[in-house]
Amino acid sequence: MEQVKIRLQNISKSYYSETAVTQALRKINLEFSMGEFVAITGESGSGKSTLLNIIGGMDTFDEGEMFVDGEPTFQYDDQDWEAFRRNKIGYIFQDYSLVGHYTALDNVMSALLILGVEKKDARETAMKYLAQVGLAGYETHRASELSSGQKQRLSIARALAKNTEIIVADEPTGNLDSETGNQIIQLLKELSKDKLVIMVTHNYDQAEPYVTRKVRVHDGQIISDVPVNSREEESDSFKEPIPAPEHKAVTFKRQNQIAGLFARRNFQTQKARAALFIVFLLIISSVSFLFIGELFMHKDDYSTRQYSQDTFYREDDTRLVIKRKDGKDIVKEDKEAISKLSGVAKVDTCDLANDINFYMDEGFDYKYLYAQSWDSDKVATSVQFMNEKRLMQSTDCITEADLSKGRLPKSRNEIVLYSQSGSKYGQEIMTYFKSHNIWGNDQYYGTKLKVVGLLKEPSDQVYFSKDMCRMLSMRIDSGIYRLLYSYDESLEDYKCKPDLIPVIADDLEGNTVRISGKLEEKPSGETEFTYQEKDDQGKEIGEIQTGTVSIDGSFHEYTAGIMEVSQEFFDRYYTKNSDQASVYIASYAVTDSVIKKLNKLGYDAISTFRVSATEYKEDLVNQRLIIICISAFGLLAILFAEILILRSLMKIRIKDYFVLKFIGMKMRIIRSISYFEMLLYTAIAVLVTIVIMWILRLAGVSIVEDIMWYYSPLTYILFILYNILLILLTVGSFNRILKGRLNS
Repeated sequence: MEQVKIRLQNISKSYYSETAVTQALRKINLEFSMGEFVAITGESGSGKSTLLNIIGGMDTFDEGEMFVDGEPTFQYDDQDWEAFRRNKIGYIFQDYSLVGHYTALDNVMSALLILGVEKKDARETAMKYLAQVGLAGYETHRASELSSGQKQRLSIARALAKNTEIIVADEPTGNLDSETGNQIIQLLKELSKDKLVIMVTHNYDQAEPYVTRKVRVHDGQIISDVPVNSREEESDSFKEPIPAPEHKAVTFKRQNQIAGLFARRNFQTQKARAALFIVFLLIISSVSFLFIGELFMHKDDYSTRQYSQDTFYREDDTRLVIKRKDGKDIVKEDKEAISKLSGVAKVDTCDLANDINFYMDEGFDYKYLYAQSWDSDKVATSVQFMNEKRLMQSTDCITEADLSKGRLPKSRNEIVLYSQSGSKYGQEIMTYFKSHNIWGNDQYYGTKLKVVGLLKEPSDQVYFSKDMCRMLSMRIDSGIYRLLYSYDESLEDYKCKPDLIPVIADDLEGNTVRISGKLEEKPSGETEFTYQEKDDQGKEIGEIQTGTVSIDGSFHEYTAGIMEVSQEFFDRYYTKNSDQASVYIASYAVTDSVIKKLNKLGYDAISTFRVSATEYKEDLVNQRLIIICISAFGLLAILFAEILILRSLMKIRIKDYFVLKFIGMKMRIIRSISYFEMLLYTAIAVLVTIVIMWILRLAGVSIVEDIMWYYSPLTYILFILYNILLILLTVGSFNRILKGRLNS
């Protein structure tokens, strides 16, 4: 007695609609054994296809039980039915259910890969089965390019490759001519020698000479079940059976490998479709890149502030001022270490008086701006700030090799500049230094400077001696200031008067000063005061001492707001500020990161641009908020647009997923294929976007150039994560639709 493979016991199935209930099967009782070739017949709508779908595990039943190898299936869940379709059933369909863009070889290999067969073994086995069904030489042909008969043979080869004991065929000859149909029936007959073959057909006359059993269905019931032909001895039509390849356990890792393999295959076999997806994702990626850049560009509210020219007459958003935390001078080694930091464009250690504004005779060809800080919680008054153009430079910034003529300045009143004609060489040029004061009127000081050298290269910079730069950057100690102007400290109004530029006057000797300006009374003669000496870093040392200064009450009009002092007085009583440097960064966008790096290296650093901010401007605040809202809304709109558009495009693939389901692929793998495929497209689109943006930046496209300054490694990571999130949400949404379709 032959082994019973499938037994149906009182199987009933109904379909429900809004208006009616259709009973497709009613109390079906059947048994199917190995070696049978069963033909299920009946008119259209009789229930024969529903019966076959239940046998094949593609449809469920409402009542009764189905036994497989004597085991009931009532306890089967979705995963059990997947395993049943994968390991027990081989499918042959009227519409062939092939993946059209796959080659014949790929279609057969697919059935093997989902079983856990290694790619190499799957290929060898698939080649053998293709040859067995007469498709040798057609391995590289796309399934869509084959004839109807060849497609059906390919479908059979795929079913055979799974090496299952049960083969179900739904109208396998329905779309074929009679000759080709007969060939397929004969092929199924040969298969039934060692398998169970169950076929649904509307053309029983064609199948009658070959089948061993006929089951007729009418109105959902079995009306006849009769043997037709006796079973024949096994023939040699297929010669030797093809050995089944080794099946490995389909672990979680293996499932991902299979999904990745199918994703890559889809990419390779549907290049036009892949290109369409990549182009669309490229557009999405590029727009999101710009929106994210705009968000980061405006996350810092500097754009909403009004900046005071009283602090920095011409503020520079790329300039940081630094000094060492230990108070020591900034030396060559410091400059070299800072220059290596990412985001640093230049380090200027010769900037003691770069904020001095000066005018020279002959049309005021050379000019600059001067500003100093005031007391605040954030900025110490000891810090001198330098402005944007850096016209006034110490001669430490150049060498003799930079000169076309002359020498470097040796004394305080010598300068080097550029003169095309060379006419300025040797001239004494009247120069006016301007103090732009934050509490009072602008004050001026004039002196003659001799041009002792000319620069080779055209430049709007003027190079002074370091002594001149240092002198102009010094500020008088407040205690001495109050004394000389006879202000009572208790009045606390000395700050209402201008800070002075200390200037060494060559005609003053000894411990003498000369003050100028419009004051109601000017002290003169000898004046005693107390003071405490300070070291080179400005730290108080020793005991409090008593000093005497001789005050010269005369003054020149062009020295208004200037305190002229003798060299002796300057060296004794003026505090030497700790050396400082200007660090020029590549863009304002890297301000915070560079400041953090400088702090770690042992430097105090501030942004000259930020400290000049005074108040919010409502129009700038509103503008910033609008840009942020537009960018955020744009990113949100992209998200929804991508989900809707890509989901629609992905629906084209649902038919392929049906095929993969029918040949036994796990739903988890099917869902993973979509993720892997779209992540592959996204990776290409993101990479191309970044390359394009860098090209546009190098080409000088302003909007891209500005935005990309705000792209840090973190920003790039967020950009990539945003695009990944789009794909995850899109594919997740699509998979929910897919699950509903596949289970319907």
